[in-house]
Amino acid sequence: MLDFDLAALDVHPEWRQVLLAYDDVDSVILTDPETADFVARGFRPRVREVDGVPTDQMARVHGKLIAHGLLQVEITGRTGGMLYQLTAVGRRACLRLAGTVDEESLELASA
Repeated sequence: MLDFDLAALDVHPEWRQVLLAYDDVDSVILTDPETADFVARGFRPRVREVDGVPTDQMARVHGKLIAHGLLQVEITGRTGGMLYQLTAVGRRACLRLAGTVDEESLELASA
């Protein structure tokens, strides 16, 4: 499996900021019962604002994170809309960015 190059997150700090916002599970607010199952599985509503990222760039950043396999999207229905979740690669990128795990542990976990 190809792994995402973390250097891209250095070149595009707005990607990093949005990615880390999806890693912040404590900020998830459940407002629609139709989305309860998805939220229980780790999905969350779209992050619309992130400090330091212009709101007019958020759609582009979401697209890049999805295209690079860091974020996945799920359409939940008529009222639930779209929900997002970090992929396994996205979770590993967040762990690396936070410095909470070493490279060897990550390699063993993905083997």
